[in-house]
Amino acid sequence: MATEERDRAGHDGAAGGPARDAAEGPAGHDSAAYEPEPLSDLERGTVQRAQLRTRVADIAWTALVVVLAAWVLWSAIGVARAEANAWVYCAIGAVLFAVALWARLSTLRARARTRL
Repeated sequence: MATEERDRAGHDGAAGGPARDAAEGPAGHDSAAYEPEPLSDLERGTVQRAQLRTRVADIAWTALVVVLAAWVLWSAIGVARAEANAWVYCAIGAVLFAVALWARLSTLRARARTRL
C-alpha cells in the first residue's frame, strides 16, 4: 500500500516533481542515454540464476530419492515373493536410499541455516 501511494505521489506531482527528477540523468538530460543494459534473467550474478541452480538440484535429489525408494519397495515385494537374490537388492537399495535421504535432508538443513 505504501509503495502504491509513493508511486501515485510521484506521478501526480508537477513537471519537476520526484518522478520527473528520478527519470532525468545528470544536468537534466534524458536518463535513457545513461541507463546500463538490464541483465537478462539467467545471466551470471542474477538471483534467478542462483534460484535455477538450487531448483535443478532439488529436482535431481528428489528424483534420486524417489527412484531409490521405488527400488527398495520393488525389492521388498520380491523378498515377499521369495524371488532369487531379492534380499541382496533390497539391502543394497535400502543402504543407498538411506544415504541419499540423509544427504538430501542435510542439504536442506544447511540451506535453511544460510538463509537466515
